[in-house]
Amino acid sequence: MSLDKIREAVMKSSRSEAEHITATAEKQAKEKLEYQKENLRREYEYLYQSKSRLIEEEYSRKLAHFQGNAAKELLEAKNTCLRAIFNKAREEVLLWPEERYAQTMKRLIEKVTAGRGGNIRAHGNDRETFGRVLQDINKDRADEARLEIDKSKALPERGGFMFISGDFEVDATMKTIFDDIEQSLLPLIAQDLANI
Repeated sequence: MSLDKIREAVMKSSRSEAEHITATAEKQAKEKLEYQKENLRREYEYLYQSKSRLIEEEYSRKLAHFQGNAAKELLEAKNTCLRAIFNKAREEVLLWPEERYAQTMKRLIEKVTAGRGGNIRAHGNDRETFGRVLQDINKDRADEARLEIDKSKALPERGGFMFISGDFEVDATMKTIFDDIEQSLLPLIAQDLANI
């Protein structure tokens, strides 16, 4: 699955989940707002005759404060939803059949390494898969462009790899890839959520 397809699936999933979360949160916020309005109206009604102006100012202040808190709660719910969607997408990649995962990693390695040699650092549980992938890639490479598994260290989490060459390192772990996708999509998702 290409990064564009992953991005498209994440966008679709985030919109659907965000609409559901938004509808629920807005309903709760409206109910809380109505309840708060009614409580404030009863609380200050008996004081209205003598302190109407002071009451109106206090009511407006509390209402604005409550609306600000409700908006904050809604934003927190949306952000929680987005994080859950990206975490779920990352988990789904890790549940792919080994062949699909290996083919995706092969394409990513070829793209990241751009024909350069170096080491690939992977999680201990992924080393065998990456070993087979590198064997396949190395068939068509010159000796100086060969790739080897970095046996000195392992990644702390499954998913993706680190490419280490003599000059630089590239973090192509699933966490970093999905974090980058999330950051690039946040303005679009925020705009979509604002329109819901």
